[in-house]
Parts: sequence; structure tokens; C-alpha cells
Amino acid sequence: MISIVEAKGPAKQTPDKGVKAPQIEFVEEVFVDYKTPTHAGPGPHPTTESDDFSLTMGGISWIVSTTTKYKIEGGEPVSGANTALEAAEATWDGFVNPANFVRNDADPSPNPCGGSNRIEWGLIDGVGNALAFASVCRNVVTKEIVGFRMKLDTSETWSTNTPASDLDVENVASHEWGHVAGLGHTNKPASGCLTMYNFADDGETQKRTLGLGDKLGMDTFYATGITGPGPGCGF
Repeated sequence: MISIVEAKGPAKQTPDKGVKAPQIEFVEEVFVDYKTPTHAGPGPHPTTESDDFSLTMGGISWIVSTTTKYKIEGGEPVSGANTALEAAEATWDGFVNPANFVRNDADPSPNPCGGSNRIEWGLIDGVGNALAFASVCRNVVTKEIVGFRMKLDTSETWSTNTPASDLDVENVASHEWGHVAGLGHTNKPASGCLTMYNFADDGETQKRTLGLGDKLGMDTFYATGITGPGPGCGF
């Protein structure tokens, strides 16, 4: 999985009564997530959870304690896929504080980097390459996350009941929501049990639940006090 950065802006406030307003610049950080033939790279899959985590741009987070509404676009590739997207978001409830994410297809919150907060089912690059991407829009000065977007590739074979030959929607989406929360990729093979590990494969479900490093990363942002290990390693 590779991280790339796209700049959006700068966006400017409109001066009021002849007084020049400060310039506000927003930048979009984009994470593209790829499929691999193994969960943890060379060597055996780890059997214990790592304490590793990565903070996007050294630490950006949601600050304003308001409800962040998002919409889901595009046709579900399998029945229940959108429910799995919402279940993935719920995995992070209680960790992303004070942000409150709520699906509202009719009235999503605006994304300062363009459009609105959204998750989309659509084509990305064909079978077996990029599975999904997520981005966060950040205020350059305050380091506040102020918007997001996510896309999952409908070229892939998705499932909500995890046969070994298919990608699990909730598994992949939980990883993408971690990017929305402010976490980057963990790349070490020893971190293969974590939700934010940078590989995913068919039949994998362990990213549905947060591991030790994932929880430690969120505590760094939001002082959750939830720092115990997760349910352990598994596929």
C-alpha cells in the first residue's frame, strides 16, 4: 500500500467590510491500498499484536466536536455491502473523539477539499491492484481534519460473509476508516495483525477489529485511555 499526497487549494476566506481575511489552505492526503498475496510479507504471519502505529503527517486529527455526515454512492457490489461499511465505521466509534460520523445520503457535510464527505463504490484500476483509497482534507495551519472521501474498487470480488476467495468489505473498509481517523500505514511484517497494516488479501477479517498499535495510535490523538491489546491475530 502506497501513500500519496495531493494538494487542494489554497482556499481563501472572503474579506468582510474591507478587512483582509487570513488565507486558509487545505491539503488532501491520499492513501491507496493494494492487494498482496500474503498478509505480512516474507516470513510467517505474526502471532502477537505489535504496538506499532503511524500518524499521518506527524499528527493530524479531528478537532471540532460536531457531527460529520457522509453519504454512500454507487451500487453495492454484493448485498449488505453498505451495512458493512457502516459497521466498519462503528469499529472506530469511541476512539475518534470528538468527531461523530453519521451516514446521511441526503445531506452530507461539505468537504473543503471538494464536494462532500463520501464513500463511493466504483472503478479504480481493475482486478487485483488497488482495492480502495481514502483521503483526509486537513487545515494546514491547525492540523485539523475537516473532511474525507473513500472509494472501493468494484472490479474486485467482494463479500460480507468472508469466503476465502473474496475480499471482506468490513475488513478493507475498517482500514480505510483508520486513515479517515488520522492513522497512516504500519509497514513492518511484525505488524501484520493490525488494522492499519498496509496489506490485505482474500478471506482476511482481522482488520475488522483494532489491534494494540491501532489503539495506541488513537490514544495519542484523542486520549481515549483504551490501550489494551485487541482480540489477537487471525485471518
